[in-house]
Amino acid sequence: MRQWDNQSDEELMNGAQANQPGAFEALYTRYRIRLYNFIRRFIGDQSSAEDIFQETFLRVYRERHRYEPRAAVSTWLYTIARNLCLHEIDKRPRRQSGSGIPGDVLTATASPTDDPLAQLEAAHTAARVAHAVALLPPSEREALILSRYEGLPHSQIAVILGKSEGAVRVALSRALNALRLHLAQDR
Repeated sequence: MRQWDNQSDEELMNGAQANQPGAFEALYTRYRIRLYNFIRRFIGDQSSAEDIFQETFLRVYRERHRYEPRAAVSTWLYTIARNLCLHEIDKRPRRQSGSGIPGDVLTATASPTDDPLAQLEAAHTAARVAHAVALLPPSEREALILSRYEGLPHSQIAVILGKSEGAVRVALSRALNALRLHLAQDR
């Protein structure tokens, strides 16, 4: 797998399409943590997130020959994961969709050198933000997660969500305003 370490995502995908040994594994290794975190934050429960994560890479492997370099490989991966997440949310009863985001959504933890009070405050803040994120509509939640947690640019988020960059900016603005309002009320 060392031969793939310095290759671009597109080169890894080309290698996977050509069934070159190690190419798909290198792509998996490069994206497994980021995609799992995205799915976990979006879905909110570990069991469903693990299932969707596995299904995401099964689809990537099965559909690797259909990938065309019109968009970045990462965009294609996130789009597959997003679609599977939305399908899972649609299957849930209405009262459950958008709920259950775990307290680790925001990894705002205090450092081990902080005193116990600082650690408790950081955990409380993380739980409050996680709860506020869980209350967001899915379209705003996914835009927020892709932007703030995954660090993707608006242009890439727009492709993943199938929206314009302006619509992404609006969704992010609404999400951040809703978070501010909720956190201000939750004091």
